[in-house]
Amino acid sequence: MTINTNIKISPGNSKMGAIPSVSLPAIKTCRDCKCKEKCYAAKLERLRPTVRNAYQHNLKVLQSDPETFWREVEATVMLNRYFRFHVSGDIPSKDYLLRMIGIAERNRHCEILCFTKRYDFVNAVLSDGKHIPDNLHLILSGWVDLEMVNPFSLPEAHVRFKDGTTTARADAKPCNGNCAECAMTDTGCWTLKRGEQVVFNEH
Repeated sequence: MTINTNIKISPGNSKMGAIPSVSLPAIKTCRDCKCKEKCYAAKLERLRPTVRNAYQHNLKVLQSDPETFWREVEATVMLNRYFRFHVSGDIPSKDYLLRMIGIAERNRHCEILCFTKRYDFVNAVLSDGKHIPDNLHLILSGWVDLEMVNPFSLPEAHVRFKDGTTTARADAKPCNGNCAECAMTDTGCWTLKRGEQVVFNEH
């Protein structure tokens, strides 16, 4: 049986605007965290089978034919000014992160955004002396009861929960709700510096 190896690239959504992204299944590619109890991406997968199938297909291609997966991701990055990894899912391995870095290094024209709770992979790569290109915006994502292990002071993202509590500092920058708008105006997550934080309202 022939497997369709074309990965599913999203052209954007209401929050992202017209920023293409590649996603993987929620929870399955993420670390074990209480955020799974409120995961909007997992909820979306339950409500929309086409979305769930697309994310599962991407993971299947990544596992069975990684060269095709990365070739198609890079082809999209080459043709765009902005790109995002993982509206759903997370970095599944250290090698995956190294591939992301390689793509960013070869495509300096494209600003690439990725939120991650895989502090272990990020810290391991940085401890090995690997440099993260300026156009790859890796933002460590926090959650209540999740220890933020950030020895390299990378930018952080935190949530303001509906009850008003948050793990963010008082000086965290509020998310304005539209990734494309921030990208076009060089603000928000796209310009967070080391040691800075952004805070999102709970979905």
